[in-house]
Amino acid sequence: MPGSFDDQFTLSRDYYLKQLDFLNWYRYYHLVKDVLRLDVAEILEIGSGSGMLRNCLTPLVREYRVMDINPKLAPDWIADVREQQPELTGRFDCVIAADVLEHLPFADLGAACMNLYSYLKPGGYALITIPHRQSNFLFMTPTQIPHVVTVPTGFLSPGAFWRRFIKRKIWIDPNHCWEIGDGHVRVKDVAARLTGAGFSIEKFEKLLYVDYWVLKKPLLAAT
Repeated sequence: MPGSFDDQFTLSRDYYLKQLDFLNWYRYYHLVKDVLRLDVAEILEIGSGSGMLRNCLTPLVREYRVMDINPKLAPDWIADVREQQPELTGRFDCVIAADVLEHLPFADLGAACMNLYSYLKPGGYALITIPHRQSNFLFMTPTQIPHVVTVPTGFLSPGAFWRRFIKRKIWIDPNHCWEIGDGHVRVKDVAARLTGAGFSIEKFEKLLYVDYWVLKKPLLAAT
């Protein structure tokens, strides 16, 4: 685990590969499925982590690029998502930010979303996942379709109640500046920043440990 907050931005790809678990793969499943469904060709991923999503999708699209603040992950652009990159304006038809935006102060979320919006062509899509503090149950239908049922964290056991309501220490990741359900940030607060940047919400879904948005830039939007 990194020793200070800024250390997380210098981690190697091997660190992220060692963290891979079923939760990551379940999230990747939904992202890959939607990339195929939307039939996009040029993708910009913000924050590559293990690089696994890039490896899965690169053979399926015409162009796959990465922006990351961490040079050790060998991104195509070393940049902070909060800082506008004019050369990327209107260049992509899909932007992916999976478990990235919660690493920024919530006050900066709106600006980051506006930058993501600007990098899309009119009619392009943004796929966003953000951790949500909640208890999750995964079940499969008889036709092998996965579904997730969630309940607020703190109601399933005395230990969970103690951590949420007494100690108030239930962070999914201590490197997160905020999480949905942390007592300050709600789903509607995030949605307001997304729509405030210009996006329309095409789909919202609760996955295991994250909330997932599929957003669209209007066809008539200026780049």
